[in-house]
Amino acid sequence: MIENSLNSARLLASSALIKFKAGAKRYRRQQVSIPKLKRGKGRPAGVYFLTPDYEPPSGGVRVIYRHVDLLNAAGIPAAVVHQRPGFRCTWFDHNTRILDVSQCQMSEEDLLVLPETDGDLLGRIAPGIRHVIFNQNAHLTWQRDGAVSRYMKQNRFLAGIVTVSSYSAEMMSQAFPSLRVDRIHLSIDEELFFCPQGSRARKLTFMPRRAGNDIHQVLGLLNGRDILKDWNIVALDNLTHREVAAELRSSRIFLAFTYQEGFGLPAAEAMACGNFVIGYHGCGGREFFDPAFSAPVPTGDVLGFAQEIENAVRSSAEDEAWLSTRAQRSAEFIRTNYTSARETKDVLRIYGGLLQARTRELEPLC
Repeated sequence: MIENSLNSARLLASSALIKFKAGAKRYRRQQVSIPKLKRGKGRPAGVYFLTPDYEPPSGGVRVIYRHVDLLNAAGIPAAVVHQRPGFRCTWFDHNTRILDVSQCQMSEEDLLVLPETDGDLLGRIAPGIRHVIFNQNAHLTWQRDGAVSRYMKQNRFLAGIVTVSSYSAEMMSQAFPSLRVDRIHLSIDEELFFCPQGSRARKLTFMPRRAGNDIHQVLGLLNGRDILKDWNIVALDNLTHREVAAELRSSRIFLAFTYQEGFGLPAAEAMACGNFVIGYHGCGGREFFDPAFSAPVPTGDVLGFAQEIENAVRSSAEDEAWLSTRAQRSAEFIRTNYTSARETKDVLRIYGGLLQARTRELEPLC
């Protein structure tokens, strides 16, 4: 009887805690501010990216900063818009134009860009503000608000969706056939992520925040067979952008534990640095995970993952060129297909076109 009472009390306490956390999360989201509409022309039309105040390293946030720089360099006014006055990312070098939300007043000619994770904010945007979803991970589209599909279909001030991979573009076109969907080819920073000449030590790298429990299972499968006894295994954690690049330039194998990513930038950066990449393509990275120079593994297949690592290690022990030849091919593929020139052309063409586009006509309600 006492034990049953204690279990009931624990369940009630757990349920209350879950409800409290959910309520606190909803309250925090309600406090997120959105730029207001100021009618009338007073300046050239610009592009303003509403960006989370997120300090830890995030490839998606860095992409937003870079696109703002590209637009400004081309004479199109643009800014990153954060919530808190004075907030800016400090984990990478930049001179990006930044406003806080109170400094950003939108005209009817401007374009407000929101990340895919802000679906719950779409209904709060003032009528007259033309806006775009910069969707860097299509799998997160419905994360905050399941009603986002109806909103995106029925709001005539939503100008379109911008994505970063062919998979994401196809997914968004499938979900929203009446919306304009564009794709930007992201670039890899060639000053940091490049393939240096010379031999490398036997070093294997991975990113623990993406690996979850899979890394422990994969290494457990290998440790009992002494496959990696001569290899240095390095977790890339709590590093700056430059430090990550330095580690990848001296690594030979990179393990990708990508799960449902819009593109999968770390794996592409590892390839650019001359790593043989083994692991999950996360859907978005399918376009560059070519079996000719990498080892794609079905998501969650830890046995297959361990077998691919063992094959790479044994093959390189028998033939030193086995890894380097494949790594050089992957680096060349990334260097050719994901250039800064291509990204710049995409950014200017897409946002320039969206600034010129008319407010769309809506389909009739079903």
